[in-house]
Amino acid sequence: MSVAPNRTVTIIGVGSTMSRSLALWLASVGWNIALVSRSEGSLSKIADEVKAAQTSTDAKVIYRTADAGNSESLTAALDWCAQQFGGTLDVLNYNAAHVAESHITEVTPEMLELDFRVSAIGTLVAGQWFMRNANTDRVTKGEWPLFLVTGGTLDKEPQIFFSSLCAAKAASQTLSRLFAQALPQASKVVVGMPLIKATIADPKSGGYTEGYHPDTIIQTVFKPFFEDREKLQDGVENWTVERVI
Repeated sequence: MSVAPNRTVTIIGVGSTMSRSLALWLASVGWNIALVSRSEGSLSKIADEVKAAQTSTDAKVIYRTADAGNSESLTAALDWCAQQFGGTLDVLNYNAAHVAESHITEVTPEMLELDFRVSAIGTLVAGQWFMRNANTDRVTKGEWPLFLVTGGTLDKEPQIFFSSLCAAKAASQTLSRLFAQALPQASKVVVGMPLIKATIADPKSGGYTEGYHPDTIIQTVFKPFFEDREKLQDGVENWTVERVI
């Protein structure tokens, strides 16, 4: 199934793997794309790549730096992105996380607080913002706005050397599941959770883990959410919240 062109998406926490591949794919189908992360240098480079991949001369590719772990910074960035696209968004992807090794015996309160701010509080702020700023104009035609929260299986299979991240991501995914219960009725928004089981980068080869190239992940567990959100004429009873690769 094809994905409708000329829609709007903001990706929070843009990096060089999945979020980059997601933006490049959406550019190839003519979407308006806003990219947000902390690093100006890497963000502008990825934005240039996405602009080069755009198939629509009318579509926008914009970017803005922001700290996802700071609620005011994140909200200001989201407000700005929506304003650039006419006031609302069709899709919001929350992909931000602070990835750093932390053994449970050495985690400090400060480390855990930082990870919670980025992964958990950021998810909360983004989800509540989107419920007020999602484009619901096409819901009567079966097309619902989508809050997409990137995750994994660390909540079920915690890794002791990433203890702080595991705790924060478990909180983020619990919040996402709660949003999945509340938002369809409250705001006509569906929630999707693409969950990646393995580490994308293979430390031995220096490349990608077999079967987990970012482009493969996007086509396998991201794209179906974009396709399915456009065919909900009968409501969201059969909507799939979680997809795992």
